Amino acid sequence: MLSSTSAHSNDALARLLATANGALDTDLRAAKSCIQRAAALLGINLSAEGSGAAPYSYLQGGLAPWQAKRIRVYIEEQLGSSIRVADLAEMVQLSTSHFFRAFRKSFGEPPITYIMHRRIRRAQELMVASQAPLSHVALECGLCDQAHLCRCFRRIVGTSPGVWRRQFPVSQATGTSGGRHAAVRTVVGRAPSQSST
Repeated sequence: MLSSTSAHSNDALARLLATANGALDTDLRAAKSCIQRAAALLGINLSAEGSGAAPYSYLQGGLAPWQAKRIRVYIEEQLGSSIRVADLAEMVQLSTSHFFRAFRKSFGEPPITYIMHRRIRRAQELMVASQAPLSHVALECGLCDQAHLCRCFRRIVGTSPGVWRRQFPVSQATGTSGGRHAAVRTVVGRAPSQSST
């Protein structure tokens, strides 16, 4: 009798998980319902107060924690090259339109704006750490040329890169600057949300 009950439970779990898997791309509410029923069969509490709620937070419209982390790391590694939103969406297994909505919910701004803020932040870091010409800084940050850097920098920071850089002179003896890195964190428009995971 025990083995037939166990087999019945296993069949029910298998059906619920198969239904949830099939519904993940089309009907998140149905998928969530199936997952909750399967969890109830296993005696697991997935309520908002339970510890199991975090993995399902992406059902509220944002990216899952693993997706946000993967995107953040990839963007930081690829700032010097072209970053296509379609590639980011594919990386986290979402359609482009769904990715745009989920990214904005998780990061507080559209992907293109976030990437540009990160490029300008990287430019600031390079400018305070070295005497590299602005044309080289632009290329290191994935921007076309110095003019592109100047336009974007002025739009986001409110001043030109040359004027901004002169506020923080590099010590000729050491090639470093005292408190310049703190300025980088505060000068770029809005600091991107969830900058550390």
